[in-house]
Amino acid sequence: MKVKFKGEYTPLSENIKEKDHLGEFIVVDSNMNEIKSNDLKGIKIILTVPSVDTSVCSRELAHFIDLLKDEEITFLSVSMDLPFALDRWCQSHAAENIIAASDFRYHDFADVSGLIMPEIGLFSRSVLLVDENNIVRYLEIVEDVSNEPDYEKVMNQLQSLKKSA
Repeated sequence: MKVKFKGEYTPLSENIKEKDHLGEFIVVDSNMNEIKSNDLKGIKIILTVPSVDTSVCSRELAHFIDLLKDEEITFLSVSMDLPFALDRWCQSHAAENIIAASDFRYHDFADVSGLIMPEIGLFSRSVLLVDENNIVRYLEIVEDVSNEPDYEKVMNQLQSLKKSA
């Protein structure tokens, strides 16, 4: 699959698909603590974004923070940003219900998801809805990285998953 980055198409690695099991990974939070996928329980929304320092990523994260503020789920954002940038972003956006994580150290999430643009070294913009058994129940890979995901569809999919759980 290819996504558009700065007007040019670039390939993704072999990416995960709906109904696939999301493999184990380790990412680093904004305080440099390791987060292991096995420690993330219940339903999860995982966003991959190129960088919190871009306007589209910042707007997307802030919008999801607002949409998910009353949801009892795990909300994880993964980028290649350094933890210091993630911490700065979280502090300036009162980001309490999100785990902002970096894959800079191990590239584990990039390896298990394939949502990385290897020629660029950044994640594509995507949304994964993962059930309590780590099965991907919904996946949106935004074709043009400069666009935001379909928030309404994500929220509808989340509500459907919660009803079936």
